[in-house]
Amino acid sequence: MFSCGVYAQQYNNQALEEAARLYIENLVISQSDSNIKIRALPLDARLPEKECKSPLDITTNSTAPFNRQVTVQIKCDDLSSWTQYVHIRIEELFPVIVSTEMIAKGELLTKEHLKLEYRPKHFVRASYIDDESLLIGSRSKRVLREGMPIGMHHICMVCKGDIISIFAKTSTLTIKTQGVALKDGNLGEQIQVKNQKSGKIVSGRVKDVDSIEVNF
Repeated sequence: MFSCGVYAQQYNNQALEEAARLYIENLVISQSDSNIKIRALPLDARLPEKECKSPLDITTNSTAPFNRQVTVQIKCDDLSSWTQYVHIRIEELFPVIVSTEMIAKGELLTKEHLKLEYRPKHFVRASYIDDESLLIGSRSKRVLREGMPIGMHHICMVCKGDIISIFAKTSTLTIKTQGVALKDGNLGEQIQVKNQKSGKIVSGRVKDVDSIEVNF
């Protein structure tokens, strides 16, 4: 006659942290289509390994959508009967354009200067840009460090002193001429430009890199 014992599963800190992280990840993914980063806060390294012969009971008192931090309870219901709490950090990530290298003040931005990264929501300002096409051809107004998120306040699409295109639109046609920008401007901002041919100063809204639009 043979007997078959049930062997206990060993759980170190990393195994418990990962079990808690995966539990919350499954709940979050089912509730959100956002880009989410989920990580477990490290348990005390002095904690000994735990063992359990039965499947772990993993729960949380929180309900989705979660706040930035959630506490997960991991419980073993066999004779050893232990409970471990793991804190999980949840960060919603948003796309931002960052610099791939240090960019000097006044340098013209190219595609090679830029890349898309995802950063935690609480670090992303409304002024940051997630569309690199708005930046290519613009000029930096200050030194931009490598990895720095870029906002409209860091660049000028039209820069003071630049020769730019002036598009004058009527209901039936569009006239193009050139002028000198009298101040910095970005998309949608109204600036003054001195017409190179007539010397007349006109006001228009920035429509693209090195161009404004004037309505008649």
